[in-house]
Amino acid sequence: MYTSKERVIRDGYLIAFEGEVMSDEEAAARGLPVSEEDKPKRKTSRRKPKPKAEPAEDEAEKDYDEDEEA
Repeated sequence: MYTSKERVIRDGYLIAFEGEVMSDEEAAARGLPVSEEDKPKRKTSRRKPKPKAEPAEDEAEKDYDEDEEA
């Protein structure tokens, strides 16, 4: 699909109005520049990667001190 970016007038005739959407074949028939650059690109996923979970420390290990005897 082709979307005209601006109003195009040739020899006093309106060829395409701004924002007009047409098939690529119709755009080529009207003499409008149809190229791969004009076509909208496919949108990509922009999800942020999930942060990796940090290993949970056990409460007993957290309070343990090697010098301390029970």
